[in-house]
Amino acid sequence: MSQAIGAETSFRLLVLDEAGKLHALLSERLVGQGYDIACALTEQAARAFLDDEAQTLGALVIDIERGNAPVAAVVARHARRLNPLAPVIFVSDVPADVQGDLGASGAAFVVKPFDPGLLVMILEELAAGA
Repeated sequence: MSQAIGAETSFRLLVLDEAGKLHALLSERLVGQGYDIACALTEQAARAFLDDEAQTLGALVIDIERGNAPVAAVVARHARRLNPLAPVIFVSDVPADVQGDLGASGAAFVVKPFDPGLLVMILEELAAGA
């Protein structure tokens, strides 16, 4: 059952999004629902955030734009090294079976275009289980 978490709870979310569009979408949909959403525009920023915050991370969402699958894989592997249980969600316009190994076994994969409600539902399920 999907449910939003209470405002008194903070579910930490890192969005690796070089364009910032996915971060804006998630922020718009999740503001005021107890989510602490950080955005990294680069691999280096994502890795620095994870170095400091991996143990408190509720989920990592990686927007895979054309050509940045290697960056996505590096960040996902880094997150899993620091926190093997960290949920990873990839968002891409290229299907998962075409991407190859992205370094996050058991990760969720959302193919663009998608209903933003689907990604919100996945995050709410993760938050409810946290």
